[in-house]
Amino acid sequence: NAVNVIIVDYRGFDTLGEITVLGIAALIIAALLHQRRPPEMGRVPCPAPTERNAHPLMLKLVTRLLLPLAVLVALHLFLRGHNLPGGGFIAGLVLAIAMVLLSIAQGEQWVSERLRSDFRHWIAAGLLIAALTGVASWILGHPFLTSTYDYPVLPLVGAVPLASASLFDLGVFLTVVGGTMVMLTAIGRLQPAAGKGEA
Repeated sequence: NAVNVIIVDYRGFDTLGEITVLGIAALIIAALLHQRRPPEMGRVPCPAPTERNAHPLMLKLVTRLLLPLAVLVALHLFLRGHNLPGGGFIAGLVLAIAMVLLSIAQGEQWVSERLRSDFRHWIAAGLLIAALTGVASWILGHPFLTSTYDYPVLPLVGAVPLASASLFDLGVFLTVVGGTMVMLTAIGRLQPAAGKGEA
């Protein structure tokens, strides 16, 4: 149960380095695949799925219901993840997988028109929040990424345990979602577009 405590509190430098590598790797993959076209399938033409059957109706319906549930599960894992199983990394993966399924079911264009979010910005925001959490420790006269906690009293709720490492975990969450989506979206563009295959 203390794995996330160890990762965020005692191995903050390692975790910051790992999410930095993840973000850089995602951006490199996206850059390398940006101008790449779908591979040829040999001499035998391989028709791409038509627009009608590219996205099955049942898959569309299921993924639309799955995304709100995935958001709730990710939020639950993120909020409970400091002293219990969960945390920003697994919460980010849950949300990213749900959005990837939505892209598969509805199509990348459908998702991008409604989401209107550049996931590269998620990577930048996540790394910035994680780094600023460490800088805040410096400002308060403590070593970089030193964690602290308090129990603020909220109306109608009472004392709530709040750790500064939660902000660092938010940076991990944003970087994982952004990096995963950037990589998988870039790889997904390699497949032939619907309706453009040869007959």
